[in-house]
Amino acid sequence: MTTQPADLINSEVFDQALADVEAIEDPVARDKAVRQLQTALTGAIAEPLTRTKAVRQKGVLELRRTRTLATVAELLGLSTGRVDQIAKGR
Repeated sequence: MTTQPADLINSEVFDQALADVEAIEDPVARDKAVRQLQTALTGAIAEPLTRTKAVRQKGVLELRRTRTLATVAELLGLSTGRVDQIAKGR
């Protein structure tokens, strides 16, 4: 996969929103606006992160059906503890 992180959001829209915030002269109003922008960004990535987490968990559980925790960890380049966490949805 060659998708760059910045390509996963509409950078043109974000750049404009950030420019609008930067143009606010009053530091207090600018801070309030930037916090609102940060909240919006957090909300925008929460659902996709939940979905990608589920795909990862499904893959780990699939591997765990026929392999040991240690083998799965080795295959994925993770610790056995991390594989166990992923399998448990953490």
